[in-house]
Amino acid sequence: MMMRPKRWNPGLHSSAEHPNRFLLARDDRNGAFMKGKRLAAVCLALLLCALAMTASAEVRVMVVSDLHYMAKALYADSELFLRALRAGDGKVSQYSDELLSALALEAERLHPDALLVTGDLSFNGERASHLVLARRFAEIETSGTPVWVIPGNHDINSATARGFSGSTWYATEAVTTEEFAEIYADFMNVPAEADHLSYVAPVGDRLWTAMTDVSFYREQAQTFGVFTANHAEWLEGVMQQAQSAGVRLITATHHSLLQHTAFSRDSFLMLGSESMAALARKYGVRLNLSGHLHVQHIVEQAGLADCALGAFCVWPHRYALVTLADDGALTYEARALEDAVLPEGFSEESRAWFYAVADEKVRASLDGSGLPAEEIDAMADYAARFNLAYFSGTYRSDDPVWWEDPARALWQRNDENAFWTYMNLVMNESTGDSLHFELPGTP
Repeated sequence: MMMRPKRWNPGLHSSAEHPNRFLLARDDRNGAFMKGKRLAAVCLALLLCALAMTASAEVRVMVVSDLHYMAKALYADSELFLRALRAGDGKVSQYSDELLSALALEAERLHPDALLVTGDLSFNGERASHLVLARRFAEIETSGTPVWVIPGNHDINSATARGFSGSTWYATEAVTTEEFAEIYADFMNVPAEADHLSYVAPVGDRLWTAMTDVSFYREQAQTFGVFTANHAEWLEGVMQQAQSAGVRLITATHHSLLQHTAFSRDSFLMLGSESMAALARKYGVRLNLSGHLHVQHIVEQAGLADCALGAFCVWPHRYALVTLADDGALTYEARALEDAVLPEGFSEESRAWFYAVADEKVRASLDGSGLPAEEIDAMADYAARFNLAYFSGTYRSDDPVWWEDPARALWQRNDENAFWTYMNLVMNESTGDSLHFELPGTP
């Protein structure tokens, strides 16, 4: 297994010994990240890509992000764990296993060419969660869908990996970079000389995804992400190879490549994003898949789109389907898990949980305001409904319902409230269709 330096070393990713160094993987008998079966599959796919493209069937890729999976053994119906979730942004990680089962059923139903997971696989980097999750991914692969992953800011070197028992919590084992790579060896294809966990996931024989690990977890995980000169050297090599092979290339990151809103700038937009965006435009890469925001949102700037996928652990439990058509058209569609793959009543309960989380935060923020109870009720309902729409990607800035609701005037009279500051900032930025994106093919 690759050993990593304790400090950032900008020279580690500049090796040029092998002409295909950006796509190499080592056999795990020599301590690498890939098992033999995946190495064989990847080599076959790359060989097909290097030859003339003769297949015409469309390529379909399923994408999820921010699973925040929590192994059941780490919380065991703990009251404290539920209170911690209630204080968050609506995650239902107490139902991690149910959601994973639904994801497996959906993958089996759709039978996509690949499933991409763009970071924050675990709740807070618990080793136990990673181990269970890797087994569940292996089960999905058994049904015929290859799985590819990159880490997020919650996955490696987490200082807050915890378990819960009753009304107490305890520190639990996290994972290092090397341990993460070993656990997910079957679901990554990292070059031997890499100093970050980026690699190429070949999907069929017409599409590659540059799984670009920009999370910053050296020594201790940080919220932000960073695209460095080392990332740029690796990614430009991948882009050049894709051009030479005549393969369509898209990129995937955990953090945002483009700024989605003023609210989401800090800690969500990766540092060095301008460098990655410039490379994408230079080589005609038009689509980046991201997560981290927990909000379903699409932004396009100067011919480049960043599709941020809503957190899978948050209602309505979105995944995306990316389709490359015969004529080269590329479409992105954000979908919600359907009731057919979920336990009975799950979607309604999850929605009610999300609503209640926002409702409670608003009421706490208005505590002591002296406002009449009926006004607080109206303001809390307005804010909770807005949060549901915004996070699910169904909020539209041109929808008059948000501007004509009498509760808006109540909020405007209390404009120093922190929750209103957030809502007003988001509402005043132009937001269109955040569920669909399309790039045309050849005429």
